[in-house]
Amino acid sequence: MKKTVLFLSLSLAFLISCNDKKQTTESIEKTEQTLTDTTAVQKTVTVKTDSTEQKLIAFLKDDYLKNDYDILMEQDHSFQYETVDLNGDAIPETFIRFSSPYFCGSGGCTFLLLDADMKLINSFSVSDGPFYITKEIQNGWPVLNITSGNALRIVVFNGKKYPSNPSVLPKVTTAPTDAQVIFDKPFAESKTVNF
Repeated sequence: MKKTVLFLSLSLAFLISCNDKKQTTESIEKTEQTLTDTTAVQKTVTVKTDSTEQKLIAFLKDDYLKNDYDILMEQDHSFQYETVDLNGDAIPETFIRFSSPYFCGSGGCTFLLLDADMKLINSFSVSDGPFYITKEIQNGWPVLNITSGNALRIVVFNGKKYPSNPSVLPKVTTAPTDAQVIFDKPFAESKTVNF
């Protein structure tokens, strides 16, 4: 009888031990799954901080406005942007639009055009929206119709860049109907980024 009780006690202890090991294994798998989920979230966060907006902010602070950034007023710390593939390489260029007094005068505001590497291609002075990207190509880039001085102006790429002051360029009498239009809404109604 003592042998039977001892055998049953040992068997029960063995079963309990095996069950504890199973629970430990399940617990480890859940922990690993949780870590995997956390890693996925961290990857998403990393991708998010490397967005176009973050690259544009870095360009403005560290390059384009590096000498002026400290003197900008709070109202000057905003912009809007549009991405468009202008040169047909399937990699979009980026237009930046400003609207504060630091960047604007009575004739219009400053707009920038950047390549995919966030390098400045062009600065446009005295300009306003909308911009029309026509289907007409000259020197590998589309002809733009840019609003400047309350008129649409014909802006042609010269092989390296567009002219920087549209106000002195020839006028267009009517807006093109088949063009892609960007910055067609007033600044406050479009997407604004603060930097």
